[in-house]
Amino acid sequence: MEEQIFLTADGFPLVRDIGWNQASGLYTHPDRLLDYEVFIYVTQGSMQVIEEGTEYVVQAGEYLFLRGGLHHWGEPRCAAGTSWYWVHFTSAAEHRDKSSYKDYIPLPELEYYYPDYYKYRFPLPKYGRAPVQLGLESRLRLILEQVQRTESQTHWMTRSCLSVYELFMDIHAAGQQESSTSVSGKSGNAVRRVTAYLIKHCGEDFAGEELASQLNMNYSYLSSAFKQATGQTIIETHTKLRMNKAIELMRTSAYNVSEISDALGYPNPYYFSRVFKKVLGESPSSYMKHLYRT
Repeated sequence: MEEQIFLTADGFPLVRDIGWNQASGLYTHPDRLLDYEVFIYVTQGSMQVIEEGTEYVVQAGEYLFLRGGLHHWGEPRCAAGTSWYWVHFTSAAEHRDKSSYKDYIPLPELEYYYPDYYKYRFPLPKYGRAPVQLGLESRLRLILEQVQRTESQTHWMTRSCLSVYELFMDIHAAGQQESSTSVSGKSGNAVRRVTAYLIKHCGEDFAGEELASQLNMNYSYLSSAFKQATGQTIIETHTKLRMNKAIELMRTSAYNVSEISDALGYPNPYYFSRVFKKVLGESPSSYMKHLYRT
């Protein structure tokens, strides 16, 4: 069983309970085998937890995720005064077919919706120190206060789920930055340069030889590094960027389908329409009818 907990883009974590505790004396973490996940954030002192034989000592300002289905327990090593926030939740990713989700987050440059955009999952860091700028303690306090204050209001549990989801996404993003901004070194630089080139040349047909020449790098290497880092090929990304540009023109101009096809360098509007439908799931003329065009 995977030790990491995954979240999906199309389903927020379902919060079961949330709270804050402070040990009045020497404290031992409960010996448990749960069917849901646990998030712990220590605000003072330290919390010792063992999960399936791996020991974690969570200091003030650090967090730990405990996965459901894995045995965890503690020893009497948490000093009096230790305080922590905790969230019990169920991740949607644990109850869905993993094969239907990509393990890659869409590139920020691919900003428009397409049918399988949200079909990806992302891992939460197992353990770490929360960057000061995340303000975890104040955010958890606010979530807990909102829960306690609004329990009689409509959708209060769902609202707490959304707040926790945003918090967890920020923890994930901070973890990605710590691991050298998702991709690093030579391959990371290559991915950034390829993406910049594709954006600049999204209004024309793709030419691998020209890309390799412009970047002065071997195309086979570029293709392999890009696919490994992003989960999609260079050509797929170029095509989606061209569709992004097409949507931008639909929203900001009075161009018709034929004029948009010409602007993007397609040989004819029929071929452009086939590509657009393959990526977006509907024809460009149908898509345009749904937009508020100015």
